[in-house]
Amino acid sequence: WRKIFGDNVGVEYEGNCESFEKGKKIIVSTPFTTAKCLDKAEAMIIDEVHHAFGDARYEEILVNLEPRFLIGFTALLPSYKKYLIDPRLIKLLGQPEYLVYDFKSLTKIDPSFKLPKAIADIFDSEFNNLEDSVYEAFFKGLIKGNKETIKFLELTFYTYGKEAFCESYRRLIGK
Repeated sequence: WRKIFGDNVGVEYEGNCESFEKGKKIIVSTPFTTAKCLDKAEAMIIDEVHHAFGDARYEEILVNLEPRFLIGFTALLPSYKKYLIDPRLIKLLGQPEYLVYDFKSLTKIDPSFKLPKAIADIFDSEFNNLEDSVYEAFFKGLIKGNKETIKFLELTFYTYGKEAFCESYRRLIGK
């Protein structure tokens, strides 16, 4: 960002507001820090936007900041997440437009694009005994309840790990 926009770029994390207070035009930050430091935002770009879909905290921040432009990037947006957008965001910004790029279309956009040799998920650590037992219970179909809720929790656990699983589970208690 600084290569293009020079000194008009700031970086703020951990709730610091210095770049906002200095009036930087482009600030790389978390949505939570942005909400702490600003009442309104002209435009927002969110990386890993799949975390924002269906998360009341993100949605509240986005609605309150009232951006005129909102762009989100993610390597993977599960199809069900497309339907989890807060209706207030649709009212504010209109119906979202989803642009999907696969390797073939990326090659058309940039002929120098090289396909990856392999794609793999890398986890920070191996499962502990409790995580192994949860994984096994999902795999064997031992967890009972609403099938869609169970599938959501299973995908959350496999894809994002135990912290995301526990957070999702707490939000879904009773379903």
